[in-house]
Amino acid sequence: MHAGKLVQPPRSSSRGGFTLIELLVVIAIIGLLVSMLMPAVQRAREAARRSSCINNMRQLGLASHNYLDAHRKFPSGWTEDPNNPLCEIDVTPFVEPIVFQLQNNQQLIIRDWAMGPYWSWHSFILPQIEQSNLQFNYDLVKTDPQNWQYMQIPIDTYICPSASYPSTRPANLGYTSYRGCMGAWQQADPDAPLNNGIFYGNSSIDDRDITDGMSQTILFGESLFGGFWGDNFACCARARDDQPEFDAYWTGTANPNCSVNSSIHFFGFGSFHGDVCNFTLADGSTRSLAKNMDEQTFWALCTRNGREPLGTDF
Repeated sequence: MHAGKLVQPPRSSSRGGFTLIELLVVIAIIGLLVSMLMPAVQRAREAARRSSCINNMRQLGLASHNYLDAHRKFPSGWTEDPNNPLCEIDVTPFVEPIVFQLQNNQQLIIRDWAMGPYWSWHSFILPQIEQSNLQFNYDLVKTDPQNWQYMQIPIDTYICPSASYPSTRPANLGYTSYRGCMGAWQQADPDAPLNNGIFYGNSSIDDRDITDGMSQTILFGESLFGGFWGDNFACCARARDDQPEFDAYWTGTANPNCSVNSSIHFFGFGSFHGDVCNFTLADGSTRSLAKNMDEQTFWALCTRNGREPLGTDF
């Protein structure tokens, strides 16, 4: 040993690390941050889906006005020959039942469907939404192989991205989330007009018939389930005094002369957006209306010629 030279102690090769308690604390903090972040992410995703849904409805409004320019009328809700009634088409069962959440926390499960035999506005405006390649032969029934093949084409414009439908479609038919407005109807009044909206059977409405104002009359609205875009039962919805204003559901009676075993399901206006529902007005604009809005205001918007006073903000 050299005199005056200090000998350094050997360095330890061990490293410090997290204790178990520190690791649990870090995991707890990360979990807390994720739980705080997820609702914001979900809201952002829903906002994007809702924006896409509104864009679809703008496209429907534009397509309807292009149809109006070409034919001098809005498309008929559906067309039928009263002298030659047809039977519903049995489309059943649903491979995956559809579960809906109705008002008052009621749950609805749809397991089957009966399709109407007539053509509706969804098929009439196909050229206006760049679907001219779907060349239906309206002189033939829907079950004609070529017509049926076309109705199996899914059309994104007809589906709200927020809608929760099974990926497996009965008979491979294309869904829709949007219905035309038939108007408003008071079941308790035997003299109440049935068709005071824009779309109904063999309707032929132009802009001059909308005396309440194009910006104060509903053209299209969302529905929890529009059914299939090739189905005339998916055509329309209206305000009714025997049903809730939004997210309503009821069943209809099949033609007694037809051998259809499935139920006829009807849905009113509604949405998967929580407290709001999107609408296209007759002037082509879109609005999000609160589901708890004033009933008289909503009824006034559903009719084209009720002469009800409406403010500019509703």
